Amino acid sequence: MYTNLKTLISSSHRLLSYLALVIIALAIWWYSTDIVIMFGNYGDIHTYIDIALSMIMILIFPFFLIALVYKSYKYGKRADIGGKTSTGIVGGIIGTIISGASCCGATLAASFGLLPLMNLLPYDGLEIKLIWAIWLLYATWDILVNLETCRVKR
Repeated sequence: MYTNLKTLISSSHRLLSYLALVIIALAIWWYSTDIVIMFGNYGDIHTYIDIALSMIMILIFPFFLIALVYKSYKYGKRADIGGKTSTGIVGGIIGTIISGASCCGATLAASFGLLPLMNLLPYDGLEIKLIWAIWLLYATWDILVNLETCRVKR
């Protein structure tokens, strides 16, 4: 896995793409999140967990996308990147949507029909964010482990 990680980072184009995606995601998160209001509304523990999960999404989702593009470019249609790739992409998108501030995250979540679920849960959607962060971490780990492997079904 570390060899595959080194392979991805070794290219200056991939590294710059990753850094650009992280900076863009971080800027969007920073300007759409009012941390002071989050501390006031949710308290310290909830806010710190929310920020930590947002940082996981901001750092891992672009890396997952870079690994996915690398593997797709290298193996083309031969790569078996179906189920876990879909999980990673959906997890990253939903986690990124919910990573916004309460107002922005709720507005975007309403577009995907997640607002009733977020209101039903006791921690205002933090559970969804945690589940998708875990799935994104798993999908990223899987794509890194099998980065140089073409799993062609016979």
